[in-house]
Amino acid sequence: MLKRGLNHYGLGDLEAAIACWEQARALDPENQAVHDYLETAYEENGGARKKAAALPPIPSRGAPAKPAAPAAKAFVARPVTDDDDTPKSGPIIEFQADDDPDTQIQVALQAYKEGRYDEAWRELKAVAKSQPERLDVQGYLQLVRTERAQSWAKEIGDQGRVLRLKITTAQIMKLKLQPDEGFMLSQIDGTMTIGDLISVSTSDRVRTLEVIAKLIRDQVVE
Repeated sequence: MLKRGLNHYGLGDLEAAIACWEQARALDPENQAVHDYLETAYEENGGARKKAAALPPIPSRGAPAKPAAPAAKAFVARPVTDDDDTPKSGPIIEFQADDDPDTQIQVALQAYKEGRYDEAWRELKAVAKSQPERLDVQGYLQLVRTERAQSWAKEIGDQGRVLRLKITTAQIMKLKLQPDEGFMLSQIDGTMTIGDLISVSTSDRVRTLEVIAKLIRDQVVE
């Protein structure tokens, strides 16, 4: 039910995803991943806990086993819209209101020149948030975005390569995954190439490249 919900989530069908995860929660109330998935799905669906459409019940397979201990959170409960809001490793730089935007931009451009694209991205996003009318900042963001995509594509390598899971399902459930990362993992079956995964992803190409690179880097897949 978790995987079926991730498939619906990846296709943009929040109602069906919620229905699957509600059924999973009914079967295993102690599963923390289910609660986290539902929290994000309801938030993206407008915040209201709408009644999900019922799915056919799962056939009984005998007496249920004793619930397992709560798993670690499967992902940070924050909706993902595109790569702009993707959580990054390391501290997130927050600027105070009295910071000089031009100084912030110079710091970002220096980071860009030195190849520290994530840092440049975060600082430029901070300026864009406080001064959305600045077209120069939007232009710089596009430059950095392109460089980030190219660096991830280089890290991934041959897009005709078939990816396979390196860890067990139990280990996957302990990872702090965003829903789109969970969807990507659910598609890796030992037959799909990286190019196939990019084509089926509902995220933009830059975000998809980032997710695949992260999964490879963290040795979740090979």
